[in-house]
Amino acid sequence: HDTKVQFGKMLSGLDYSESDSGISLQFADGESTGPFDLVVGCDGIRSVVKEYVNTGKSSNAGSSSALYSGIRITFAIQEGGEAERDTTGAQFSQFFGNGAYALTSMYGAGKGEPAAKGAFLIYGDENYIGPFPKRKAEEESSDVKPVDENIDWTQDNRVPKDHVTECLEVLQAASIPSNDVARIVEQSNRFFDLGVYFHNPFSLSGWVREFSKPNSGWFGGKTSKYAVLAGDAAHAMPPFLGQGGNQAIQDAVCLSNKIFQYNSQFQQFSDADNVDLKVLLKEYENRRWLPTASITAKSAFLGYLEAGSSFFSNFRDAFFFVMGKVGVAEKVFMD
Repeated sequence: HDTKVQFGKMLSGLDYSESDSGISLQFADGESTGPFDLVVGCDGIRSVVKEYVNTGKSSNAGSSSALYSGIRITFAIQEGGEAERDTTGAQFSQFFGNGAYALTSMYGAGKGEPAAKGAFLIYGDENYIGPFPKRKAEEESSDVKPVDENIDWTQDNRVPKDHVTECLEVLQAASIPSNDVARIVEQSNRFFDLGVYFHNPFSLSGWVREFSKPNSGWFGGKTSKYAVLAGDAAHAMPPFLGQGGNQAIQDAVCLSNKIFQYNSQFQQFSDADNVDLKVLLKEYENRRWLPTASITAKSAFLGYLEAGSSFFSNFRDAFFFVMGKVGVAEKVFMD
């Protein structure tokens, strides 16, 4: 197949035209392409395709109706030196404290580059109680805003020493053992900040939108065109179970199987109206919605449990101990 893969393209809009008999795509660089019978939107948490599926319209801003959770994550990255160039393995460590937890490990930085060290701090926003702003913060300053979701992974432009001080204060307040974590933080030269947001898994429009000519009938038939969602565009979830990428891959496998099934049926029948792509796309949505919605809910619960303070941190420690003993923790993390 003559398939063309293009990098560095940002989708800015979609348009369905009966005269063009398909869905056309517009990009931020002014180029457009199409028409297509099927558009698969894997364009992330501010999805232009999702906005199109929900409303039949699209804009550069995309679609996102997320709720700030009140949980922050700071990534501190220490570039590797010659001592890390020949590293063949790494230890992953997790430290729990009162109102925060931290992760440390070593990560590949690219072919021929020494491995980098990372310390990740997950903690509650001091201006929020869960998703609710503190009344004191509201009264003292109208400038208190949720931490950005930072979907582009933009590096924080503050000087490293300010970030180091802030991270060490979080570690100290949470009583997290600061040996390994603090050592990486103090020597880090790159930082990334982001806020954790909850994305609503429920949608009246679902993951599929059908576009048909007026005379195409109830089931649309061969003249119908479709837009369908996958990955974060369909079900962006908190990171606390590490399932975002995994679920996107499962979406891709399930959706590709349905498209393959449609193509096989299309070749078997001489009349294309006997083959209904909409049914197969809905089967994909129905199969994937429940597990992704369940993981989203469990991940949100786990985030508050792990980053909670006082009563919540004590409950977390007891909860993890009991769940580990009875085998429930393994089922949750391996779901």
